[in-house]
Amino acid sequence: MLVPRVMGQPVEAQRKKSGAANKPSEKGEAYREFFQRLIDELRERAFTKARMGQPQNWYAFEAGPGLQGVVYSASFAQGGQARAEIYIDCGNAIVNKQLFDELASEKEPLEGEFGEELSWERLDERRAVRVAVYRPGGIEDDQQTMQVIRGWMIERLLKFKDVFGWRIAKLFGD
Repeated sequence: MLVPRVMGQPVEAQRKKSGAANKPSEKGEAYREFFQRLIDELRERAFTKARMGQPQNWYAFEAGPGLQGVVYSASFAQGGQARAEIYIDCGNAIVNKQLFDELASEKEPLEGEFGEELSWERLDERRAVRVAVYRPGGIEDDQQTMQVIRGWMIERLLKFKDVFGWRIAKLFGD
């Protein structure tokens, strides 16, 4: 009888031993600091109860009770773009696409209420869907620009919740 053996240490154990698990890269630390400030400001506005920024290029906030798989998210996307969005992934592509199509059927009134054109991303090659807004910006930008981006993200996340929140809750209630 052959019994497999694992040689060496798992990657996580190696990171803990070396201390790397506690030390994000310089870019990771910049993301953590940026999102920590974003979270702190959103918490002051009763948008979230989140407490800790992470060393990653995005942060997702729960949309609310009963809205499993729906998040408001702020991120730095590819191509030097900052993004605020509603991201829907209920674990079922068919349900996600149906929710998206219901929202997209109200595109003009939603964009009118939101106050700007939105990017409606059905993401047919993926399970999830998103409605987003973009602006130029990356984590390497200067501090003044980062402050502007943070304010922009906060304003858009609050708008998404205000404009879309009750509509999404209604769709989940149907």
